Amino acid sequence: MDNKKFYSKVLLFGEYGVLSNSNALSIPLEKFYGYLNKSDFLNNDEKISNSNILQLYEFMIDLDIEDKIDFNFFKNDIDKGLHFVSSIPIASGLGSSGALIASVFDSYQKKDNINLNVEEIKNLLSIIESKFHGESSGLDPSVSLFNSPVFYSNKQIKLIDKIHYKNFTIYIMDSKINSSTKKMIEVFQNKMNEIEFRYFFENKYIINTNECIEYLLNGSDLFKETLKQLSENTLNNFKEMIPNQLINIWENGLKSDSYYMKLCGSGGGGFFLLFDFNNQINSSLSDFNLYQV
Repeated sequence: MDNKKFYSKVLLFGEYGVLSNSNALSIPLEKFYGYLNKSDFLNNDEKISNSNILQLYEFMIDLDIEDKIDFNFFKNDIDKGLHFVSSIPIASGLGSSGALIASVFDSYQKKDNINLNVEEIKNLLSIIESKFHGESSGLDPSVSLFNSPVFYSNKQIKLIDKIHYKNFTIYIMDSKINSSTKKMIEVFQNKMNEIEFRYFFENKYIINTNECIEYLLNGSDLFKETLKQLSENTLNNFKEMIPNQLINIWENGLKSDSYYMKLCGSGGGGFFLLFDFNNQINSSLSDFNLYQV
């Protein structure tokens, strides 16, 4: 195999809103990656990976996509020790399952797929990734497959050029807590049954998210204040998705206006986003691993 790398992703904006038809913006993060490999002799981790890929194969063969995927080739490689070698932290919000799906699709898609457009590929990836998250926008594996920033709007994606960050630096911060996307989505769906939260989400949060994306892509000076509003709205309305040890750090950023935090995916644990406007991360964050985006 050619051991082609598929990178992790960072969802800059659009968590949860992407399930309710808001816009979203996601970018590849090349610090972490994974690739498919084959071996006659598997260690324990590789055996687990091989078993997981077999389960994915069994899920996929029931999807009526045999015209898109070469299942004979796929199963033959699984029997020969196919496994996924990955440095992407699992249950972290960085798209470990998306990178796996992208690598499988890239390796086992039929040659006829060359005629598929970006949107058709995204829809197919979405169906496959539903194995892991129940409901998937297809955004994560699309970012990994195309290795490009992706703008998502009206359930369609657009590949965009490199994004320029004006007067700030973006970091991901490791909370050192495992997160479950599926569990967090269930929490969110329960919250959406509350009339007050649903009104806030549909009439304020989504608008706030869309403005952040617009101002970021356009390099607008309105970005910082709009991001602060989003950070405040998240803190006040998504407490279940923010670990207790991050609450004070989150609040300190809002008070000082030196940095703002937000979810990086579904939250609950894993990584969180930090937008640094002073280019000077203070000592209160020294207990956390920070990686520049």
